[in-house]
Amino acid sequence: MTGQNPPNLHLDDNVLAGLAALICGDDSTPYHRRGFEIEKFFRAAGLSDAGELDGYRKPWVLERLQEHRNDPDWIRAVVLRLADPREYLGEKEIWEVVVAELNELLEIEGYRVTFAGTKPQIVEHQATLSRPASDTPVALTTSIAKLVSAGDFGSQLQARLDEAHVCWQSGAPTAAIIMLGSVLEGVLYDVALSMHGGTGKAPTDHLQSLINLAQEKGWIAKDVTDYAHVLRDHRNLVHPKKQWTQSYSPKDDTVRIAWNVVVAALNDLAAVIEPDANGGTAA
Repeated sequence: MTGQNPPNLHLDDNVLAGLAALICGDDSTPYHRRGFEIEKFFRAAGLSDAGELDGYRKPWVLERLQEHRNDPDWIRAVVLRLADPREYLGEKEIWEVVVAELNELLEIEGYRVTFAGTKPQIVEHQATLSRPASDTPVALTTSIAKLVSAGDFGSQLQARLDEAHVCWQSGAPTAAIIMLGSVLEGVLYDVALSMHGGTGKAPTDHLQSLINLAQEKGWIAKDVTDYAHVLRDHRNLVHPKKQWTQSYSPKDDTVRIAWNVVVAALNDLAAVIEPDANGGTAA
C-alpha cells in the first residue's frame, strides 16, 4: 500500500454512481441524507460550488460528480468527507458501514481510505476483489465441529448456519443475517476462550470485540474483518426498534455478503487452528 493522496483520482462512471448512492442513501440503507443535508455535506467538504440541490437527490449528486470527474481534488474532497468520522457524530456504526462500502468501491479502482488517527486519507491499493464482495457464494472448506471445543456446540452452530442458508434461499434476508451473525459470534467466542490460556483478561462475547481480536491475532484476513464489522451492524437488526429507526431492510445482496463473510472467516480460522499432538489446539 503506497502513495498517500494519489494525484490522479479518476473514477469510472459506475464507481461515481456508487459514490452518489453513498452520499444520498435510501430507505434500504442505514444512512440517509435529505436534500438540505446533501448541500451541507458538500459545504463541509469545502465544495460550495456544488450549488443548491435541484430535482431528485441521487441524479443531482451524480451530475455534480460527473461534472468534476476530471478534477481529482474535487473528487478527493468528496471521498474524504464521506469517510470523515465528523460527518457521523454519535453514529459510529453508520460510519463503519459507509467506510466499508466506500472502500469496496475504491478498491476496484486501486485505492483505499485509511486513517491517520481520526483523519482519513486516500492511498493506492492493489486492486482486488475480496471474498466477501464475490458474486459467487464462498464454499465452506472446513467443519464447524473442528473449530469449537465441544461437539454438541459445534452441531448447534452448524444447525444455525444451515438455517441461515434456508432463510436466505426462502427470501427471509433479515432472519438469515441475524443467524449468520450469531454463528460468527459463537465460533469466535469459543476460539477466543480456547486461545486465552487463562492469563490476562478473559475474552468477552461482544461481537465487535471478538472481530477486533481476530484481526489483531491474525486469525481472519483483513478482507473479511472489514466486512465483518458491517455484518455486526446488520446483525443488530435483531432489535426491532433499531431497524425501525434506521428504516433499513436488508436485501439478497446483503445476505450474500454476510454469508461470504462468515464462511470465509470459518475457512480462515481452520487454517490457523490445527489439532496438535495432544488433541488440543495451536495457533
